[in-house]
Amino acid sequence: MTDLATTAPEPSAPPAAAPADSPVSLKRKLGRRYLRPALEAMAQQPRIQKYRLLSTCRRLSGTPVALQPILFVGPGEVVLGEGVQFGWKNSPLFYSGYCHVEVSNAGARIEVGDRTEFNNNLMLKSEGEGIRIGKDCLFGAEVQIFDSDFHELDPARRVGGTPRTALVEIGDNVFAGMGVKILKGVTIGSDSVIGAGSVVTKSIPAGVIAAGNPARVIREL
Repeated sequence: MTDLATTAPEPSAPPAAAPADSPVSLKRKLGRRYLRPALEAMAQQPRIQKYRLLSTCRRLSGTPVALQPILFVGPGEVVLGEGVQFGWKNSPLFYSGYCHVEVSNAGARIEVGDRTEFNNNLMLKSEGEGIRIGKDCLFGAEVQIFDSDFHELDPARRVGGTPRTALVEIGDNVFAGMGVKILKGVTIGSDSVIGAGSVVTKSIPAGVIAAGNPARVIREL
């Protein structure tokens, strides 16, 4: 009978020390820090300037943080607080879309509080009592907010009639997800969350999560 000898495994080598930044990784770091911002500016700044030149609203108060082009149109009034931001780099449609803010008659007014941020392809339009948005709000991409039906519901008066309008009021620290639509006469209380894709046709209280079409309260926060 022959003994089968087993050899002990050789001790593994100690882990090597982490190498210093290789030239490749250093190039990547420098590219992310300097080259990419420069390319982004080359691509986006001409678009931002073009839409600024195309804007017709002369009653604009406040200076927006414009990461995406913004078109301000109409004879009404737009009032922006400090640090109101339009556009978000890490979201769809950043380079192809724009934000549309319209006050379509002299009495229309859109007011946005300090530090509120809008993602790409925003649509705000007032032709009635106005839109008031509080401070520190967050809005996802492709959000739309209107204070008017824009046409009468009666088929006989749909063209040329007088549409219904009503004030939209959104409190502080509201978060509305991507694709939310907020219609005339709606109030959304402070700190509430509106789920992505919701259509808000009725008022939502403060401190809740609401979602759906039409949006309904799901639970309290």
